[in-house]
This record gives sequence, C-alpha cells and structure tokens, in this order.
Amino acid sequence: MNRPRTIAIDFACNDPDNGLFAHRAEMASWGECEFEAARNGFRFTEIGNAIRIHRRVFPYIGGKERFGNWCWNRYVFDRETGVRLLFAMRGNWRCTCGPSRLFHWFNGQEVG
Repeated sequence: MNRPRTIAIDFACNDPDNGLFAHRAEMASWGECEFEAARNGFRFTEIGNAIRIHRRVFPYIGGKERFGNWCWNRYVFDRETGVRLLFAMRGNWRCTCGPSRLFHWFNGQEVG
C-alpha cells in the first residue's frame, strides 16, 4: 500500500469575527478526523514556512489561508513532520470524530 507523502492539517486559527490570523488554534482537522483543543485553544504562530505550537516548530511545504472559510488555514507537511505534529497534539487535544482506531488511540482509550 502506498502511503501519501504529505499530510494536510487544517487549523481554526483565524478570528471568527474578521478572518484575521488570531495566534491561537481552537480546532483542527485532518482528513475525516476532527480535533478540539483543551482549554480555549493553544498559542499558534507562523514563523516563515513553519508553525509553532506546543513549544515545537513544524515546517510546512505549502498552505492556504482561509481554507474552506475565513476561520481556517491549511498547512501541508511532509509525512514525517505531519505525524510528529499529530503526536504533539495527542494529550492536548481531543479527537471528536474519526475512524475508531485513531479516535481511541488519540484520546488515550483502550480498544477492546
């Protein structure tokens, strides 16, 4: 099976009232998976062609502002960086929907 070489992750990081970058991320999505941030979101910064979240920097290879609507930005990562980002999000975010195995793994639940 061929795995994709890139991972696109969308973040709700823009102000819902005006669409300007808000420096906080409250929701994220990856494919059919949706995530909500604990608390009122996390500090989220763009540094050149990278994002900084959870005190780590994740370089991206492409992106689009206001993806879908003005609250969301899309960031495309190489596969390794995207997986590192998902691991960094685990424990800080809650998966609210997605395939069962990923949902249970991400939320730290045993699959029985």
